[in-house]
Amino acid sequence: MFGYIQPFKPMLRICEYDTYKAVYCGLCKQLSRSYGPFARLTLSYDFTFLALLQMAIGEVPPVFKRQNCLYNPLKKRPCCLDCQSLHFSASAAMLLLYYKLLDNIADERYPQKAGYLLALPFVRRAWKKARAQLPKMDEEIGRQMKKQASLEQNNCSSSDAASEPIAVCLSVLFRELSNEEGQRRVLERLGYLMGRWIYLADALDDLQEDRIKGRYNPFISGMKNGRDMIGLKEQAIFSLNLTAGEIAKTFELLTLNRYQDILSNIIYLGLKASVSRILAEDGKKANERVKEIHA
Repeated sequence: MFGYIQPFKPMLRICEYDTYKAVYCGLCKQLSRSYGPFARLTLSYDFTFLALLQMAIGEVPPVFKRQNCLYNPLKKRPCCLDCQSLHFSASAAMLLLYYKLLDNIADERYPQKAGYLLALPFVRRAWKKARAQLPKMDEEIGRQMKKQASLEQNNCSSSDAASEPIAVCLSVLFRELSNEEGQRRVLERLGYLMGRWIYLADALDDLQEDRIKGRYNPFISGMKNGRDMIGLKEQAIFSLNLTAGEIAKTFELLTLNRYQDILSNIIYLGLKASVSRILAEDGKKANERVKEIHA
């Protein structure tokens, strides 16, 4: 995934942030144990959220212990120990990474494309291992990614339709976080909305660059005559806010055994903060382009 699903740190208590970081560090170590050291580079906030959500729903709480970190070996930090939630998130991350890499190879030109091609053998090896763990899930993700490629090749003008494949992928992943049927239905809907929100956030994040480079973007493809960049951003923000509202309503239907405050922070504050961060970074890039033109 893309790293947009993260907490709003200023509104987290210290103990909550330490718990979140411990799950983040635990997932980092799990990626390395299961798929090799390179897999650490794929660590994202999105899959930390996935692991944390499953831990919050589960009956047995995770175990934490202070351990050394590869990137800070002289200081021990709280870390979530090996558990099923970390295994699941690590495997799901490898499945989606593989298909994302294939999409990048199809979309990019050289020299960026060369880097993705070099990474492909390593990622394919990890994907095969993850596929053995989650075969049905991989089959569905592969099917949806083919639909995604077809929609983009046909320059789909509907952001709703364009976001559907990744939304379905996440609905399948989230459904597997629980064995209780009522929870599974809610999780399936939550995953669908999260997938839609992530896709739209990424489209907003890439809006300027996609327009300059002539790459596919659902907001650009659906652009009405005379609509400028400001209008496109307003459309994207409206869609994101609408989806975030639905995410919040669905989240409230879940029964959580722990981590209510951390997850609420991510849902109610973190999503909004991510959109603000995208817009702020886009503003900085626009200013840099203006300076280059007048230099």
